[in-house]
Amino acid sequence: MIKGIYHSAAGMVPEYYRLINVSNNLANANTTAFKADRRYFRTLINNEIVQPGFQGQPRRHKDLDTGLQTQFAQGALKRTDTMTDFALNGDGFFVVEDSATGKRFYTRNGWFQMNNESELLTHKGMNVLDDTGSPIVVEGNEFVMTENGEIFSQGESRGKIMVVKFDDPTVLIKQGDGLYHNNSDIEPIPAEEARVMQGHLEESNVNIVEEMVDMISLNRSYESSTKALLAQDETLKQAVNQVSKF
Repeated sequence: MIKGIYHSAAGMVPEYYRLINVSNNLANANTTAFKADRRYFRTLINNEIVQPGFQGQPRRHKDLDTGLQTQFAQGALKRTDTMTDFALNGDGFFVVEDSATGKRFYTRNGWFQMNNESELLTHKGMNVLDDTGSPIVVEGNEFVMTENGEIFSQGESRGKIMVVKFDDPTVLIKQGDGLYHNNSDIEPIPAEEARVMQGHLEESNVNIVEEMVDMISLNRSYESSTKALLAQDETLKQAVNQVSKF
């Protein structure tokens, strides 16, 4: 009887993790350049997953918190006609740097801005880097960026924005705010085929209909496991009460 309860609970726990994933995708359906995540379970899940383990924590519970993969498919491009908005048409990432720590991040969110020193920054204040690894500084209040990333202002070239790609983008780990950190020793390479689109932003690649279908399916599965668990709990309760009478 107890084993049946564990099995029912073991069916609920992974569905819970998947529901969190789907809910996060839906919550970011309108977030600029957001990439949807998919959760895959790499191990066989059984009743061991919910039985008490070290310090009361479920054993092998960490197995359920792995297998989250980001889907890097490109989202639709939306025209904004804003000078400091950029989107990438094709594989690639802009490179930005935290001036306080010197740490680099990668992003497809080209919602940039200019400060009083004419530096091109993210909305979190990080420097956007050129192809030499230096912060981009644009002279004057207006500039134009060509599709190959070259920047022109006041009739002169001001450098070229850095756009890179990874042969295996799964080495990138989400850091929030549309930023990714390279979690490996693999170095990026120039994304020569990517086109920089000034006055555009990339929309989220979340398919709302697909996510809603998944959420309904997961809710039904979770509800079925809940009913099975409650039924076994009630049966156990009756058995205990009857035994106590003898």
